[in-house]
Amino acid sequence: MSHIPSGQTETPADDLFGEVIDSYTDREAVEDGFLADLGQFPRVSFLGLPVNRMTGHLFDDLKPFLDSDADDDAEKFGLALGAVLRTKCRFAQGDPGNTGEIGDIYRIPPNLWLVRNEVGGWTAMYPEDYQLRNKKRAGTFGPLSFLLLGI
Repeated sequence: MSHIPSGQTETPADDLFGEVIDSYTDREAVEDGFLADLGQFPRVSFLGLPVNRMTGHLFDDLKPFLDSDADDDAEKFGLALGAVLRTKCRFAQGDPGNTGEIGDIYRIPPNLWLVRNEVGGWTAMYPEDYQLRNKKRAGTFGPLSFLLLGI
């Protein structure tokens, strides 16, 4: 257990991973392209919360399948992306271990996940993107331990 200065409480991350050496915020993940912020697109909701993030990997893979005319028009692109996400969300099935909290996973056939994130919504991703996130959280990705927030 790590030393917690008086007046501060230990967080679940401290208990699980030890002292946080570095953190990777939602803003940093959006800035470096690991996450795409979907806030500028028409709102897509799932279980009452917006789908407000998508991994950059999935976002880049979806681009070619959206209306080619939409590439030059952000509004058309957003509508096409929203239509895809709304359709996909209809098929989402919850993991039996979900607790109604951050980190819950809903599987979307054939190979996508929605993961409840720390910024008030859901992140659409591939399962391998989630595994990369967990490697960063556990400190097995690179020389430092990272706590990835906002995904």
